Amino acid sequence: MVKVCYTCSHSVSEESVAPNLSLRAAVQAFRREEELQFYRSPKRRRERFDQDKSNYGDSNMMDPPRGRGVQFPFAVTDRVIIKGNKRTPQRFVGREAVVTTQCLNGWYVVKTLDNAESVKLQYRSLAKVPDDPSSKPMTSKMGPNWL
Repeated sequence: MVKVCYTCSHSVSEESVAPNLSLRAAVQAFRREEELQFYRSPKRRRERFDQDKSNYGDSNMMDPPRGRGVQFPFAVTDRVIIKGNKRTPQRFVGREAVVTTQCLNGWYVVKTLDNAESVKLQYRSLAKVPDDPSSKPMTSKMGPNWL
């Protein structure tokens, strides 16, 4: 089959065609970013976790899954209590906050509910607030709904 140039209709041999490496790199970067966004969504992450958990229980699989990195215990918009650790500024310990950003390696940016201060903390210094509204009464000191 003879290939022709789409602009001038001259015949072209495959040896004379040079690959567009810049375009190829851009397409690969775009595909990687799309794939990362797909797997970062909370629903997809939960589905992958459930799938990996069920696969790990199979007797055919001898080794645990590799390369999964840190498992993120909190999602964006989760309400948390700041427990603190040695890196947590003392003024944040014991305050209630909302997760605003999920960073790398188990770090989160949280915003306190009482005065909307933001701080970046490790997952070990946070504890999830129970979703049961009867477990803790709402206080009248809560500020405006800024989320």
